[in-house]
This record gives sequence, structure tokens and C-alpha cells, in this order.
Amino acid sequence: MKRIMFLFATLFVCGALWSQTKMKTVSPSELTVVFATSDDGFLNVRERPSSKAKILGTLPLCFHGLGRGILLESGERWSKVRVDNSIEGWVYNKYLGYQSWYEGNGKPKLIAKLAYTPLYTDNYADDGPKYLPFGTVPKGTIIADEYELLDDGYYVLKTGHDYIFIKKEDVIIE
Repeated sequence: MKRIMFLFATLFVCGALWSQTKMKTVSPSELTVVFATSDDGFLNVRERPSSKAKILGTLPLCFHGLGRGILLESGERWSKVRVDNSIEGWVYNKYLGYQSWYEGNGKPKLIAKLAYTPLYTDNYADDGPKYLPFGTVPKGTIIADEYELLDDGYYVLKTGHDYIFIKKEDVIIE
């Protein structure tokens, strides 16, 4: 019963995020976090943009309100994504949801400064580092214009339940 309730809660949060973000056109030059919106809870990541291509892995639903992959390229029917910071492949857009923290409304924006600018997420364990690696984005990627600087030297991008963090020294503000 707990698993069913968790699944419904996850679908609700992801559905709310998806309904808010699906209208905006995203660009790989912006940090765009992606997740599956399919009924079965995942989206196949394929070697090339074809339903007959080899499956390399899967992109799951949101977890704690945060997508689990990063958009690399966006096409009309297929998009290239990176999942678990290691699997790169193609997903079918019909079942792809996304999140972006860049609104383009004239506010100062965070821009990735390093060739491979690292992103982090919360470590909910009681031991170990405060933040865990989430992925990387290339230099020049617009990370956000919706952010907050924390006392520990990280910028935070907030979602419904989870956060992405970027070290202050790894970005420039423009």
C-alpha cells in the first residue's frame, strides 16, 4: 500500500511540474532536467532516434519532484539526454517532461563557467558529503535566472521537493 501511495504522490508532483513546463520551448543551451511521463514509469533511452534502436538504459519518473536526466539535444520527435551522468541516448518526446529554471525575463542569470560544470543534489543520508553529484553541463550553459545564494557558497535551484546546487565559483552572473 505504501508503494502505491508513493507512486501516486510521485505521479502527482511530476504531473504538476510537467503541466507547468510543457508549454515552454526548451533549448539545450539552458539547463533542462528531464523525466519520463509514461504510464509505466520510465522511458527507454536508445542508441539512436528510432524505436528499433538498442536500449541503453531508462529515464525514470521524477523523484522527489526532480527529473533524473539532462537534455543534450532537442528534436521534433526525439531528444538526446544524459541519464545517471553516464548514459547518453535518445528518448521519444511524446513521453518526455522537463524542468528549467530559466525564464528569460531579464533577471541576472547563472551561466556555467567550467568546461564540465558540476551540478549537485541533496544527500539525504546522515553520513557522507552534504551534496552528491547530479550531472554536468558545458561551459556557457544558462543554468537559471530563478535561484538563491546559500550561506555555504552554493546557489540553489528549487523544485517541489528536491533541489539542484551549483558552487558559486563554478558560475558567472550575467
